Amino acid sequence: MIPGWDEIEREPGFAGARLRAELEIRPILDRLASNPADAQRQQKITGRYISVPFVLFAITFFVLETSLPRGGAWGLLAFLLFPVLFIVFMLGGIFLMRDRLARMLIDSDARFRQKAEAMRAMVGPIGLTYVPAPGGAPKGLDWLARQSWAPQVLREATATLDAAGGMDDAVRIVRDSGLLMEADVYVVGTPEQKARYNEQAAGLRRIEDGFHGTRAGLAFEMFEWIENVSEAPNLYHLIIVLEAPFALHGVTQLRARKTGWPGDPQGTPMQDVDLGPRAFDTLYRLRASDQVEARAIFNPAVIERTIALAHGGKFRAVARGQHLVFDFASEQDRFPIVDLLTGAWSDETIRQAHRDLAEALALVDALGHAFMLVRKPGPATA
Repeated sequence: MIPGWDEIEREPGFAGARLRAELEIRPILDRLASNPADAQRQQKITGRYISVPFVLFAITFFVLETSLPRGGAWGLLAFLLFPVLFIVFMLGGIFLMRDRLARMLIDSDARFRQKAEAMRAMVGPIGLTYVPAPGGAPKGLDWLARQSWAPQVLREATATLDAAGGMDDAVRIVRDSGLLMEADVYVVGTPEQKARYNEQAAGLRRIEDGFHGTRAGLAFEMFEWIENVSEAPNLYHLIIVLEAPFALHGVTQLRARKTGWPGDPQGTPMQDVDLGPRAFDTLYRLRASDQVEARAIFNPAVIERTIALAHGGKFRAVARGQHLVFDFASEQDRFPIVDLLTGAWSDETIRQAHRDLAEALALVDALGHAFMLVRKPGPATA
C-alpha cells in the first residue's frame, strides 16, 4: 500500500512534498496527453507485427532445414541462414509498422521529457540531481538509429536519450563490477573476450532514473536498470554506487543466498570467504580474490550491520577499485510517476515516486552506516 502524504513528509528532506506536488509537479503532468485505451490497442497491434513475422520465420526455417540435405556444406548453410532469416523477418515487421512505431516514439518522447521535468521538480528541494537516462541511449538503439534506412523519428528519440544522459562514470563503474550482467551468467573465453562480452551486454541495458548527490556528506550515485526475464516478471535493479573506505586491490563479491553471484567480466580467481558468524552465513555468501582485504571490508561491525540489510530480498554487492556497488533487485518498477506508454498518472503515482525515492535514500543512509562511510565525505563520482 502506498503511504499517504503525512507519512511521506515525515521522511528526512521530504517536508512540504505535498504542496510542491500540487503547485509544481501536477501542472507539469497536466500538459501530457493521456489515452490508456488507445495505448492498449496499440500494444495489441504492435504485438501482432512482431509475433506474425516470428511465426513466419519459424515456418520458413523449418521448411528449409527439412528440405536441405544433411551434413557438410548444407549443414553450414542452415546454420548461417538462421540469423539471416530471423533478422530479415523481424526487420520486415518493423518496416510494415514504421508509421505506427513513429507515432508511438513521438508520444513517448514527449512523455519522457515531461517525466524528466516532473522528477527534477521533485528532487531539486532534496538537493539531488536527476538524470533521466544514465549513459545515454542503449547501444542497440543507437546502432539502429545510425542506419541509412532508420526513420528520422528514431534518430530524434535516440538524440533525446543521449541529451538526457550523464553519469557516464557511474555506469562504467557498475559495468566493470559485473552488476549489469544477469546473475550467474558464465562467459567462456579469454579475459579480453569476457570483457568485450560484458561491455556489449552492458551497452544493451535499459538504464533509467539516475540520481546523484550527497547524504550527510556521503556522495552517492544511483540508478535503475531493467532485466528482461523470460516467462517471468521483469526484474528492476536499483544500483547504488559509493566510494570505498580505502583503495581496493582485489575484488570482493557479496550476495544474498536467494540470488546468484554478480558477473565477473575480468574472470578474477576468487575463493569463498568464511567470516565466522552463523547469522551472516545464513543470509549471505561472500567470495573474494583477496581474503585479507575482504575481512578488512567486512569487519565485525560491518557484519552486524549488513545482516540488518537483508530483509529477505535479492541483494548483491561488489567491492572493486575505488568503489562499493550495491544491487537491490525487485519485481516492482520504481519511480513510476507517469506511464511513458499511456501518459497515465495520478496522485497515487506521484506519491509512489516520492515513496520509492525516500526508500532508496534510506538505503543509501543504511549502507553508509553499515560500511562506516558517513565519516568519509567526498566529491560525487559524476
